[in-house]
Amino acid sequence: MMETLSLPAAILVFITGTIILVSWDWRISIGSLVVQYVGVFFLVALSWPLELAAVKLIAGWMASAGLALAMRNTSAGISASDRLLISDILFRVIAAILTGLFAITGGSKIIELFPEISREQGYGAIVLIVLGLIHLGLTLKSSRVVIGLLTVLSGFGILYAAVESSILIAGLLAVITMSLSIVGAYLLNATTLEDTG
Repeated sequence: MMETLSLPAAILVFITGTIILVSWDWRISIGSLVVQYVGVFFLVALSWPLELAAVKLIAGWMASAGLALAMRNTSAGISASDRLLISDILFRVIAAILTGLFAITGGSKIIELFPEISREQGYGAIVLIVLGLIHLGLTLKSSRVVIGLLTVLSGFGILYAAVESSILIAGLLAVITMSLSIVGAYLLNATTLEDTG
């Protein structure tokens, strides 16, 4: 069953990664991050047992919930500076399309290097890593940086899950995901306190 859901999961992570890259509203970004972890779950479940893949899903959801609570407590709505111009949105959409094309060509190269990785896992991982890196290059806000780092880590987790299926590694990746969320929540609160103080 997981093999039949792998291609829709790869498409899902591409769509959610693009939405995260394009959106300026933190609610949409966090919602897309939550859905993205569902796609990551199905791609990781191709290599790991469902119990280990569920650890990645739950850790991602908890990290998203922690970030959402921090953003809700620190933001008073969307300011005019948070909104993107039409040209910015167009640039980000074109970058996402180019990332998708790169994933299609680069995914086959990863499969040649690592035969344990399925084609869909290669596509999904490359899409998440590249879209996360683009996201990191285009933002300065700490909340958006953490979302970009979580996206890159999800892509890396898909690749690493295909190579290594250890309980310790699953736990370590979950701890790293949660730690990024905690650091992001701290930075959001520290920035808000600095602005108001």
